[in-house]
Amino acid sequence: MEKQFEKENEINVKGIILLAGIILGGLTAWIAKGTFLGLIGGAVGGLVFAIVFITALLPNKPHDR
Repeated sequence: MEKQFEKENEINVKGIILLAGIILGGLTAWIAKGTFLGLIGGAVGGLVFAIVFITALLPNKPHDR
C-alpha cells in the first residue's frame, strides 16, 4: 500500500498579493516622482489597491475542483 502525504505547506496568496502591491506600487511611484515621499505614497497606494483586489476580485475566482 502506498502512503499518501498531504501538503501542509499552503501558500499564503493574500500575503503575497499584499507584498507585491506594496513593492510594485512603491517602485513605480519612486521611479515616476524620484523622491522618498513618492516611494512611501506609492507603497500606500499599492497596499490600498491590493486590498481592493483581494476583497473584490479574488473571492469571485472560479474553482476547478
